[in-house]
Amino acid sequence: MRTFLILNIIEFNQIIINYKYFMKKSLLPIIFIGLSLFSCNAQQKQSTFENELDKWKKELYLNGEVGKPCREDNNWLKWQEENPEYYFGLGNIERIETDFNSDGIKDALFYFPAKNCVGGNGTASDFAMLIYSNEDNLLTNKNITKTIENEIKGSLAEKRIYGVYKIIINYKGLGKSLVGKYSAWSEDDPSCCPGSIGTFEYNPIDFSIETQNQTK
Repeated sequence: MRTFLILNIIEFNQIIINYKYFMKKSLLPIIFIGLSLFSCNAQQKQSTFENELDKWKKELYLNGEVGKPCREDNNWLKWQEENPEYYFGLGNIERIETDFNSDGIKDALFYFPAKNCVGGNGTASDFAMLIYSNEDNLLTNKNITKTIENEIKGSLAEKRIYGVYKIIINYKGLGKSLVGKYSAWSEDDPSCCPGSIGTFEYNPIDFSIETQNQTK
């Protein structure tokens, strides 16, 4: 009887060992496949971001909006000779990635300042492109800056600040909203100095905006 029990225990232990070995052999391929798919999806997303970024830079150039980067030696005349149709030069592009619409897919904001390369004092809003997910597709919004400028103008009108003819925005971040600073000029403001400055938070999902205005 004792020998029988010992044999049963040995057989039971062997079954446990075989089961663990089987589970280990079965799970490893599944884990490997899962990690591979995750890595492939991440690489594909990054590839899509880079492709859209390259297209955007080409469009800015071909549409006459942004020329080549400003010269490091600040030789404005030389830059004008090389870029006769342009005023602004391509700047260092900032990149922020986040899932602002909470669908499990990363979105991204790319932006850079409007830096003039001809020695003037003219400036403008940051150039920006928003890449976002919608039903497993990645879409782009290259008019996001103009949209926010118009929303700020409407928000200022609600605060009885009228006659706004120029708004400059600078991006500071992207969480659930696009955040940044703005300067606004009304008809009675001197060209050097905006009459209104403040901050904004723009929600790209419901297109709402909140502004904190500090009127000079």
